[in-house]
Amino acid sequence: MTKTEDEKLETMLRARRVEPASPDLAQRIILKAQQTPQVRSVTLIEWINQVFAEFHLPRPAYVLAGALLIGFFVGLSTDLETTNDDPTPILAQSFLYTDEAIL
Repeated sequence: MTKTEDEKLETMLRARRVEPASPDLAQRIILKAQQTPQVRSVTLIEWINQVFAEFHLPRPAYVLAGALLIGFFVGLSTDLETTNDDPTPILAQSFLYTDEAIL
């Protein structure tokens, strides 16, 4: 801002009407502060308990199903064996692709 704009702003701020505070303002602040819960210090053991309470363990059935699905997909994508004569790998899903004609 330029100097003239600063001066205009200062004159506008000084010219504004300021309402006086109510006479019971201090008492209302005190009452409100008494109702507000105060922050207390937490011991190390309480803090550790709160941290572990935040970690909710999933149900064991979901963990087992997830592990089985991951194992299934990893098993399908890995090579079963390779031979020295044929360098192409044999995959677990190779049973889906047969070279035989329909009988």
